[in-house]
Amino acid sequence: MERDGTFPRIAWTSVTDLEVTALLWAAMIAGTAGLAAGLAAVRHGWRPRRRRLLAGGALAIAVLVAAPPMGTTDSMDYAVYGRMAVLGYNPHVMTPREFRATGDPVGAVAPQEWENVPSVYGPLATAAQWAASAMAGGSASWTVFWLKIWNALAFLAAALALNRMAGRDPARRTRVHLLWTLNPLMLWALIGGAHVDGLAAGLAVAGLAVVGPTARRSGVAGILLGAAAAVKAPYVLVGAGMAWAVRRSPRALTALAAGAATVLVAGYATIGREAIAAVARRTQSPSWNTPWQLLVPFTGALPPWLSSASLGLATAVAVLLLRASPDGPGWLRPTLAICLAWVVTTPVYYPWYEALVFPLVALSPATRLDWVQLARALVATIGSLPGIPIRLGDAWLRSAVTHGPVPYIVPSALLGLALVLVGTVLFPPAPDDLNASAARGRRHGMCHGGS
Repeated sequence: MERDGTFPRIAWTSVTDLEVTALLWAAMIAGTAGLAAGLAAVRHGWRPRRRRLLAGGALAIAVLVAAPPMGTTDSMDYAVYGRMAVLGYNPHVMTPREFRATGDPVGAVAPQEWENVPSVYGPLATAAQWAASAMAGGSASWTVFWLKIWNALAFLAAALALNRMAGRDPARRTRVHLLWTLNPLMLWALIGGAHVDGLAAGLAVAGLAVVGPTARRSGVAGILLGAAAAVKAPYVLVGAGMAWAVRRSPRALTALAAGAATVLVAGYATIGREAIAAVARRTQSPSWNTPWQLLVPFTGALPPWLSSASLGLATAVAVLLLRASPDGPGWLRPTLAICLAWVVTTPVYYPWYEALVFPLVALSPATRLDWVQLARALVATIGSLPGIPIRLGDAWLRSAVTHGPVPYIVPSALLGLALVLVGTVLFPPAPDDLNASAARGRRHGMCHGGS
């Protein structure tokens, strides 16, 4: 893509859309299978060196940052929103279609799929998009590059914070890096796709790592929590775990709330209440892959009580998860229960939303939840590939993805996995004893330690 923001026509290859789609699906399946094999190896004593895991993650991030955005057009929307902000427009009010009409070169590349939707992201996301656009100097491609840089730094920061929270146990550290640092599903969604969830996840995990019994630490954690929610609103749910961690200290709890509120109030006061209205409107338009879409053949349309029903169901699922979630730090159980319940039941769902859950699963003991979570994220990722289906040149594939079995298979599979999740909660297995596993690894000379 040229610096003026235009897209040149480049004939990369003669490979068909069907072949590209099959290749992407195979890559996601192979990557997830490799991750599952690594988790199984950890349960049997495998202990790779920590530095090698971090280096591998850093290398994967560098490659994906250098590559064009893949599997999504969201990053181009971000570039348009950032350009609007640089030029003095409010991206929470102006739509990409209206901006395109101004003749701006970045506006010319706004994807048609969301051209009538203003930004639904928080004030800090808008600030990051503004900064990327300002540094890019009016180039859509360079704007996306800088957005990828922000995500890469946040992703690595989360990896280091999770490594610290995992403690000195090499088995837990390995789990952290498999489920986050080297997780192909998260790398693809957050770095390859440049979704803002990567920035939000990095801030939220940093807040969990910082929160403590003193007012100073909790105040910093609150600021990080507010910043994460100011990128994407659902990350405010992480605050449940932070509040639980300092619940016995009124001063720390007050500092936590004050820090988060200060960031959120200042951010939304700066960009205006239109941003809140934009988020509210987005929640009324469910995504195609959510299990709630399975109601349409029976009701003719999504019912008006959907938002209330999803909230009630999320509450019920959270209660179930709270009673039977894996052991771990005291704050981990409520945080995982609430965040996972929201991701499973929300009417608006995409695979990058799993960035809210994977760091928490990574810090949990190994249970069947690992496999359910991997399966859910894999199904959602495959359902989102190769990207925008209406742009597929293969008519048969376009029909299968938009009107054929795919729109039914993916929501049905996610519904089935949600039921499996509930079954796992109602009939929980005993978590693996990672310390015993580490001991077996040492006896067989498999434990290399971490350095």
